[in-house]
Amino acid sequence: MLNSHAKRGWRSHVWADLRHRVDEIRMIVQDPMLAMGLMGVMLFVFIFVVYPLLRVIWQGFFDPQTGAFSLKYFAQYVDPYYRAYNWQVLRDTIMMGLFTAFGGTLLGFIFAYTFVRVGVPFPRAVHALALVPTISPPFAIAIATILLFGRNGLVTRHLLHIQFTHGVNDVYGLDGLIFVQIITFFPVAYLIIRAMLERLDPALEEAALSLHASKFRIFRTITLPLLIPGLAGSFLLLFVESLADLGNPLLLGGNRTVLSTEIYLAINGQYDQQKGAALSLVLLIPTLTVFLLQRYYVNKRSYIAVTGKPTGGQIRVTDRWLRLIFLTITGLILLLILALYLSIFVGSITRLWGIDYHLELTHYQVAFSRGLNAILSTTFLSLVATPLAGIMGMVIAFLVVRKAFSGREALDFASNLGGAVPGTILGIGYIIAFIKAPWVVVMLAYLTLAGYLVSQIPASWVRRGMVLLVASVVGYALSLLPTTILYPDEWRYLLAFGYGLLALLAWRMLSKDLRWRVVGPALLMALGLVVYNITPWITEPLAAWGRSLDNQTWSRVVVKVSNMITVFTQPTMTILGFTYLLLSIFMVTQVPKRWRLPLAAWLLVLSASLSLYGKPLALVGTPYIVIAAYAVRSLPASVRAGVAALQQIDPAIEEASTSLGADAQYTFRHITLPLIAPAFIAGLIFAFARHMTSLSAIIFLTTAEWPILTVWILSEVEQGGMSTAAAYSMILIFIVLAAIGLTYLFVGRVFATDEGIDLTIGGG
Repeated sequence: MLNSHAKRGWRSHVWADLRHRVDEIRMIVQDPMLAMGLMGVMLFVFIFVVYPLLRVIWQGFFDPQTGAFSLKYFAQYVDPYYRAYNWQVLRDTIMMGLFTAFGGTLLGFIFAYTFVRVGVPFPRAVHALALVPTISPPFAIAIATILLFGRNGLVTRHLLHIQFTHGVNDVYGLDGLIFVQIITFFPVAYLIIRAMLERLDPALEEAALSLHASKFRIFRTITLPLLIPGLAGSFLLLFVESLADLGNPLLLGGNRTVLSTEIYLAINGQYDQQKGAALSLVLLIPTLTVFLLQRYYVNKRSYIAVTGKPTGGQIRVTDRWLRLIFLTITGLILLLILALYLSIFVGSITRLWGIDYHLELTHYQVAFSRGLNAILSTTFLSLVATPLAGIMGMVIAFLVVRKAFSGREALDFASNLGGAVPGTILGIGYIIAFIKAPWVVVMLAYLTLAGYLVSQIPASWVRRGMVLLVASVVGYALSLLPTTILYPDEWRYLLAFGYGLLALLAWRMLSKDLRWRVVGPALLMALGLVVYNITPWITEPLAAWGRSLDNQTWSRVVVKVSNMITVFTQPTMTILGFTYLLLSIFMVTQVPKRWRLPLAAWLLVLSASLSLYGKPLALVGTPYIVIAAYAVRSLPASVRAGVAALQQIDPAIEEASTSLGADAQYTFRHITLPLIAPAFIAGLIFAFARHMTSLSAIIFLTTAEWPILTVWILSEVEQGGMSTAAAYSMILIFIVLAAIGLTYLFVGRVFATDEGIDLTIGGG
């Protein structure tokens, strides 16, 4: 009897939960703009974050040539012939991560404690100098270390006269690599721990002080326990960043190899996708585990460390010797950072480092001639990806903080995953996922958008299903015309005519107040297809004229501008089709119900033809895959900036807007977005800085037409061109600093705020 009651209770609970989920979906569907935003970000995160990672995991177990199940590379960890080397690589990787995390967290704590409790002169300038490693290329410190402490370094060879004979330890190897990574990543720990120190309520410390407890005892029993979540979060985050780093191990690894280097060599050297995927899975296990632990400690921090506005001022360190120790360590590290970056600058204007120290600008001339394409390509693609990451991040933050729906935690987790996993894994995932048309993903995305479109038709589910099926089949048949009867340009003109005819019919049949809600988007879609066709009439003569110019600099600029135009005017048909599907949803929801069925069927036929044309989402070799990789890598910081800003805004303001009849998109656009604008802009500049300095995720995706500057810097170092690499690095740092300066100037004038930039995810 008890068992039957338990079964009935379990069934009723399941049905109640299911009804709750259905009610959530119905509420979301009732607000088209909210539903479109949710579908858009979920599809983007699934296509460009989740799916590539799943493909990496799958590829690690299956031979890409035969498709047969294989544990070949995992078995090498127990094979006597391979296991010694493989386990050594794994041990070196873990050791590098642990020592970097420990050293970086300790150094970050010293810096944070010095700034908050000890005090430093010129705090703004010193703070800015401490953050320079976060906005420079991930291996800039490695280049500077080689220039100063390498085998032919200024300090080691010319000042200390060290001869690096056999058995003499040099900067190459695990010790030099850990040193460079600590200097590169410690600002991340500094920012996290400083934020916690500034927000600690000093009441407990003041109470202990009034009871005559020593300051060391207060620190050991009160301050340090309150900082443990931040210290643990910093340690785990630096561990992940260290394991994900590629540039520094390639330059300074010497005869010691780590997993990120092995993955890179497997793909770029041995052309073995399965080996690269299998090693990526080995690297993914510790990084993903540590990422989950880090999220736990960050969440814990928000409840333990941040207790609101402090009730009193910070307790300052007054002991002379203790102040001297903290200030000395901080000062020496700042001098080291300054020396490292000065060496990059001096190296960029030195004729031949280590041999001829005469100053000249030859290397900048080389950079702006031979590397101009890479400079322009990197800056342009970073600029294009920046608003994409910023808008996606703010929409996800709004949905996570303000809306309750099933899968909210999964969306938050997946959006952070792109910046948490090593970039090499994401880059390999993009190659595996998008070198051919991923039809499963394309159909899933298409059916999600098309399904919501037909759900707006006032008809039975059977009738809606028939509309979806018939319109999709007709649209797919239309997509085959360019391969059988028509030329691609003629086919696009045919579809443009279809949208134009729709605009004409809407103009005649709809009332004046509804007319432009259909006519405007339809004409815009028709114009987009026409512009796609006529773009070569502009870009091809422009590129030809550019190639004919005698001035090589202007020649490269003009040719690159013609390529930039095509990025906007000639996207892949699938990207265009999915965009048109979203516009179609908006159009259908704006008309009376009696017009929705024919309008939805018409739009679905045309959009299906675009979405399913050719090899959809086969993006390898196009600039769009680089843009997607950039956006995914900076998305977590944009989400966090949005979440932090939204949590400081009273929801009653938005609820008042909703109660007055505004829908989700109106409230977000007119109420929420202006309030979080400073955080949004700060997220944008962080995204741009991260894009410009990204390497590990991009190194597999760059092409001759769209070269990436960080890859060129790495190539110059590998070929021995240290001074040219230094010149490239200085150009990159200058571009990022100029962008940050202009943004702070804009934010300060328009919003009258000093909104900070979240730099707690490193750049690699």
